[in-house]
Amino acid sequence: MADTEDASDAAFRRIVREEVSRAVLTAASTVVWTLLSVLGVLVGLQSVQVALQPTVTGAAAAGFGAGGVAVVASSAYLLYVLHAE
Repeated sequence: MADTEDASDAAFRRIVREEVSRAVLTAASTVVWTLLSVLGVLVGLQSVQVALQPTVTGAAAAGFGAGGVAVVASSAYLLYVLHAE
């Protein structure tokens, strides 16, 4: 009977170790993707700011503006997906 209890205890410990390591990995992954997404928002806003400069005109301004809006929207959506739950 002691062997059965030890085996189930060992299995329980193994499962707990696996789940704790998986939870730590998930938390670390969320932190990394959140930081990258926030950085993406800042880069997109900087691109929009460049598009609004008086020295940038025409197609360059439209490109910077559209690219910046696309990056901000993508990064904001990633933040929403990461933290919606």
